[in-house]
Amino acid sequence: MSGPEMGGPEMGGPEMSGPEMGGPEMGGPETVGEDTRSAREPAPQDPVAERRFVHCPLRDGTRLRTVLLLPHGTGPWPALLTRHPYDAAREEHEGMLDVRRLVAAGYLLALQDVRGRFGSEGVFDPGTQEVADGADAVAWLAALPECEGTVGMWGASYASDTQFAALLGGAPALRALAPAMTPALSALDGFRFRGGVPEIGSTLAWTHYAIAPDLLDRIGSAPEREAERRRWEATERALASGAAFRAGALTGGREAEAIVGWGLDRLREPLGSPRHREGKVVDRTDTVDVPVLLIGGWFDVFLGPTLELHRRLLRRAEETGGPVPRLLVGPWTHDDYSGRAAGADFGPGASADDLGHNLDDRLGDEGDLTALHLRWFDTTLRGGAADPPPVRVFLMGANRWVDLAEFPPHEARTLELYLDPRGTLTTGPPNGGELRLTSDPADPVPTRGGAVLLFAPFGAGPADQSAIEARPDVLSWRTAPLTGELTVMGAVRAVIHLSTTGTDADVVVRLCDEHPDGSSLLVTDGVRRGSARSVDPVTGQGARGPLEPGRAEEFLVDLWSTAHTFLPGHRVRVDLAPSSSPRWDVGANAYAPDGTAAEPVAARYTVHQGAARPSRLLLQVVPVAPS
Repeated sequence: MSGPEMGGPEMGGPEMSGPEMGGPEMGGPETVGEDTRSAREPAPQDPVAERRFVHCPLRDGTRLRTVLLLPHGTGPWPALLTRHPYDAAREEHEGMLDVRRLVAAGYLLALQDVRGRFGSEGVFDPGTQEVADGADAVAWLAALPECEGTVGMWGASYASDTQFAALLGGAPALRALAPAMTPALSALDGFRFRGGVPEIGSTLAWTHYAIAPDLLDRIGSAPEREAERRRWEATERALASGAAFRAGALTGGREAEAIVGWGLDRLREPLGSPRHREGKVVDRTDTVDVPVLLIGGWFDVFLGPTLELHRRLLRRAEETGGPVPRLLVGPWTHDDYSGRAAGADFGPGASADDLGHNLDDRLGDEGDLTALHLRWFDTTLRGGAADPPPVRVFLMGANRWVDLAEFPPHEARTLELYLDPRGTLTTGPPNGGELRLTSDPADPVPTRGGAVLLFAPFGAGPADQSAIEARPDVLSWRTAPLTGELTVMGAVRAVIHLSTTGTDADVVVRLCDEHPDGSSLLVTDGVRRGSARSVDPVTGQGARGPLEPGRAEEFLVDLWSTAHTFLPGHRVRVDLAPSSSPRWDVGANAYAPDGTAAEPVAARYTVHQGAARPSRLLLQVVPVAPS
């Protein structure tokens, strides 16, 4: 996935036309077109000795446009490959990495449009197609005479999915991965769903802005293209007005552009549908037998699966003696690695351009993501020296990088803070009590910040929640001002005991850092739908079922994880709401079996508190913040 606000091609961004696919019917690395041959004699300062626009043949005869960047010298070289649907030719100038530095270091680079996108042939079927296509692409690249037979892959978002998909398809030449902001583990944990609730906002943002424009341009018939453009404009109006996200939008009959209709269709699939497992490694982590460098952001929509994938790969490495995965997490959003988001600035060392500075000089003068990738591929593809530590995370609040042997740290312990009916957070359960709110699907609580992938004005990051917290349908609890630092490094969970007058309910929980000036900055959040309370939020295993009106049920809400220091004078704050729109589908408060719809109704939620029903927040904290 990628979003409309992104600037680099690996992340989406404005669509641009790539070089034309011309030339001979071929499957090898022949240069296409006379104009590309002139690039064989670049200016001396160009680290790229030759650029070739070639076709990569797949097993079914489909050809994928691939840009090959060759180093100076005779070769052969190890190859690095990225595959995504956002015009891979742009990767040379607008990508996540400085690919010219990779070429200068002696790597053969391959930038490839996936099937059905930009210069590649075929029909785009996201995720599903990448298993076989990825394996074919790796085998083709490894067999080129300019390649020494080993391949590494890099890329963010969809370009991380294609890395794991190639492994699933069988790619013995693929020896190392560097996935960033990855949803590759599961489609149910931040990709299409979260806590059983459809991620309708990010799905429509991606399909409408990042995918549909190129597919429109590919329609051969002018009348059909114009009809589809009118549907695109209708979706644009629905996004702007909010009609695309109203309660019941998924079942209300409004359709997005036909060319990306699969986006909403997959949100309508049951949680246990095999479609959600296609191209994902949730059941196949045993296939990931190569070194993996995982990169995430504390405000990335795919933070949860990134961290869960790291945990699973680390556990497998410990059991089998296989390669230990590496992990880097910064204070970044899905598309912004500057360390500044939602008005917050985590300091000059928070940028992805400054990873090695203010800590050590292991990454050299250019301690950025490109340098990190070079060290990674030099180690994994060329047998270079290992580059410990295995984990580096940015500790927000303290605003510094921390090196760890594992995340969470071994010394982390669980702190339970109980929700008190007086609106406080306490270290022991209160005597008992209740707080109530009314959930009205016609007036959902708006999304503000967080780990989102949306369109303007719904940006990601630690946005101030004060205005949201003033709504009558938002409940809040907070500690007294802290007398010392409190550092959370690890999982954040909430256990909410709730009853409703309806037959379904959505519970959104936010962890916030309340500053002395009264601002309340979002740290992390999560959601759980009552009818999916028995469904595993990662695997989809389990059955949905209605809530019994008036009966208290336990909602386990996963807020994923964070690394954040609450400073003295600040307060830990918890907010609870019945919705967050347009991020998540607005619930109807009425249960509907799979494939059916329910009329939205207002409902009264009661949050139970006390020893008998201990609603509480669970934080993994460390006694002293690592230095």
